[in-house]
Amino acid sequence: TITSGATASAIDENSGAGQVIYTATADDSADVSDTPIIFSLSEDSDAALSINSLTGVVTLNTNPDYEAQDSYSFAVIATDAAGNASTAQSVTLDINNLDEVAPTITSGATASAIDENSGAGQVIYTATADDSADTSDGVTFSLADEALGFTINAETGVVTTNADFVADYESAQSQSFTVVATDAAGNASNQVVSVAINNLDEIAPTITSGATASAIDENS
Repeated sequence: TITSGATASAIDENSGAGQVIYTATADDSADVSDTPIIFSLSEDSDAALSINSLTGVVTLNTNPDYEAQDSYSFAVIATDAAGNASTAQSVTLDINNLDEVAPTITSGATASAIDENSGAGQVIYTATADDSADTSDGVTFSLADEALGFTINAETGVVTTNADFVADYESAQSQSFTVVATDAAGNASNQVVSVAINNLDEIAPTITSGATASAIDENS
């Protein structure tokens, strides 16, 4: 009679191959006990599992990946020395899903155009991200370099110009910043965003006529 349970302790994905995930035990005291008891797995058990026939130790021979397979199933059989076999004990091993995939930034690569020399406090972009590829405990936003004249709200993803913002169309027709979206596990993704600078009529005309008028006659 198999005395070990129907559930193996869950293990984390990406935790490595060769892990001991279960130990089968059996009781052969109902009549004459013929030792040793030999353990085996049923033919329909997952091929990634193997069992030590003497100890009952079951090993997962592959590196678990929740996205590829979220559980494994097998059935243990105990056979005594006389050839009497137990009823197969079905066992399930669950794989824990971990936060291993970086968020995907879903906002575009272009911010709203801004006027040159327009100063701080302008909202020009809102970063958004999708972290649903695996488990998610939320996403925080940051910029790779805030010294470029832009600031981001870590929770809302709103990007504004700050006191370091200096834009002059005559010097550069566009600027850029890099948004970083980071999940709770530290997985991060980047998005470079460009900002067009609007050219304004800020320069006074240059008078091209000379400094001398044509002479005229008196009393004319």
